[in-house]
Amino acid sequence: MSILNGPRLNFWGGIRTDVSLPNNSPTIPYDGNDDWPLFDLTTSTLAPSAESYTDDQLNNMINAPTGNYYTAGGWNHYGQHVVDMQNALISSQGIPGSINTTGDLVGQPVYLLGSVDPVTGQGPVSGPMMVDLDPTSSTTTQIFVGGLQIGGNDNIQLLIRSNTVCSSFDVAGRVLLPKKMDAPGSFHASGTFQLTFPLSSIVSWNQNSSGLRSIIQAPGATGIVLRFVMFEMCPTMTTEQLDADYAAGRYTPNPSIGRVIGTLAPAFADEPLNCQPGRQLVNQSTGNAGYADLDNTGYLSIDMVNVIPKETFRAVRDDITSPIGPNADYGTVTISAGTTTLMALEPTSRFLLDYYVYGGIVDLPLTANQLQAVRTSALAINAPGKVAGTTLQATESTYRIYADQRNVYLEDYPNGLSITLQVRYLGGAVPSTTEIGLQAIPAADPPTYKEPQYWDFLDYPDSLTVNAGQLSVSFPVTVKPGSAAQAGFVALTCTANGLDSSAYFTNFRKYAQTDFGIPQGTPITWPLMYPNVLRFHYLAFPAMSRYIPLNQPDAVMGAKNPILARTSDAYKGTTLFMPVVRSMSPCQRALLRAYLTGEPWQPPQ
Repeated sequence: MSILNGPRLNFWGGIRTDVSLPNNSPTIPYDGNDDWPLFDLTTSTLAPSAESYTDDQLNNMINAPTGNYYTAGGWNHYGQHVVDMQNALISSQGIPGSINTTGDLVGQPVYLLGSVDPVTGQGPVSGPMMVDLDPTSSTTTQIFVGGLQIGGNDNIQLLIRSNTVCSSFDVAGRVLLPKKMDAPGSFHASGTFQLTFPLSSIVSWNQNSSGLRSIIQAPGATGIVLRFVMFEMCPTMTTEQLDADYAAGRYTPNPSIGRVIGTLAPAFADEPLNCQPGRQLVNQSTGNAGYADLDNTGYLSIDMVNVIPKETFRAVRDDITSPIGPNADYGTVTISAGTTTLMALEPTSRFLLDYYVYGGIVDLPLTANQLQAVRTSALAINAPGKVAGTTLQATESTYRIYADQRNVYLEDYPNGLSITLQVRYLGGAVPSTTEIGLQAIPAADPPTYKEPQYWDFLDYPDSLTVNAGQLSVSFPVTVKPGSAAQAGFVALTCTANGLDSSAYFTNFRKYAQTDFGIPQGTPITWPLMYPNVLRFHYLAFPAMSRYIPLNQPDAVMGAKNPILARTSDAYKGTTLFMPVVRSMSPCQRALLRAYLTGEPWQPPQ
């Protein structure tokens, strides 16, 4: 199933995410006020208190050093949101019970690609794009991807072209120490992403490669699935380095850099596209998770890449390609099902010491008695030691809910959508009637936008019933009548029998329906368009203005055709859609279009 229980290619290396930070908060520290209102992130406009300041004044305020932690606008104001892997190389390949560090693809690089231009067919000219559906939340991250490549450009082993998106899961503790460093608190965390590419998206592949044949020609396979985990992430430059760079007027991008561990495997029709299937085990100290599944040959495969944390952050900040090293040593790691021991791993085991070489996946051959215990009992991973005040106790969430819909833009579903939940008990169908509770809450925790006007706009059933033997249940989601003017972010959580450990959530973003107070038929001028559309994007994402100065009317009009193209629906779903952060509402795009074309203002309905 997915990356478990079948042929796989494992890789590890470095990864870089060049995101821009000022939109992560609607406020900045300024003039003695730690929370001076700068933006309204729900509408992608300036806060009223900021409107009277000039663009130069606001840029200087965003870039002002705070004294001890980067700038008022965070650790990167000039990011382009591109994601790229750094020297990520295949390190092992094979099947459960026979994963080897030698093979025809070991040593080959793995790349995520940007999109080919959907209109011209050219490119790709940039890479995947990291986008937060809710920029104030840490659990709504997406990566828009245009394809996958194994092998260098002069020796391509596999080339896939497919526009898709993956979302972050298991954003939880992954590195224990130090308690603090010159980086955002997320340096402690990891994020897991999964992509599925259909077999039809393969452009070319080396049919002489046994590793690729085992995946692409696996019986019943419908695609290729990629699971990767990024962790040990921190900004490239320290506070001192960034402040000096800005003071010198260089304004260099400061991407976050870290480690990546990944696995490629065959995908099948009955599996989720963008989240891991299987039985979920949660580390009770860190909150991070692993996934397990039985195959039909007597192996239990467990994705343990996040189950055991790393004790300390890497010693050299910008070294993201040297060996990752082992996770924390809690002593002998015992994997069990109920009271039955399945395997004991010593700290010197290659699956602990060099876990990243094997994708963090452990394959356990089972006896008949062990097999029976796995089918009927909860799984657990334990060890006797203590590291940095934490213990290793990972227990199975007996009930688990998951779905393919993680991040949803409601503009893409004008008539609403249906969400299908997969519901499992010990990896199988529920044994008895199970109640699923649904609740809408702000997407960010703690919420930046707490008032109901920013998140209370969904219609959905309060509860669902799953009958014994049933594997899934679907339900409709629509926007509430009378909510057209609302804008914001919401998470819809689903819980089985009231157990928090079973929970799954889907995030939604809703844009406001508005005419900006501009009468229909009005010719749109720069003073009408700029404050309502481009000013926020000029200030929050100045990297865009290195191509087209968004605060200069002549430059914007001179780039009319590419702007009209890249903000059109033809580019939606690609890495080339503008703005890449998906922060411009349909009404804002319509106002921008009216300005560029000279057409009288007609707000979309």
